[in-house]
Amino acid sequence: MGRPRRYATNAERQRAFRQRRDQTTCRVDRVALDRLHARLDRLQQALRGAADCGDPTARRCYAASIDTLLDRLAAHFQAPAALTATPEDG
Repeated sequence: MGRPRRYATNAERQRAFRQRRDQTTCRVDRVALDRLHARLDRLQQALRGAADCGDPTARRCYAASIDTLLDRLAAHFQAPAALTATPEDG
């Protein structure tokens, strides 16, 4: 004797699969994604060029990975903001 079926029909099984997949996956517009990749590549090339010309910010923030580059840029510009921020008086 086998184990009891989890889904009564193949359609119910497929529906459950699609629901699980939709919880972990998102759909994007391919053209918009390609445009975003092109803009990120342009940023990376501009930063590389500025670093080659001696720009200190570009040298500090440049990275081979776009993820690392964005993290370094964010950290660079957050640091002065954190220094100038003052606690709000109640």
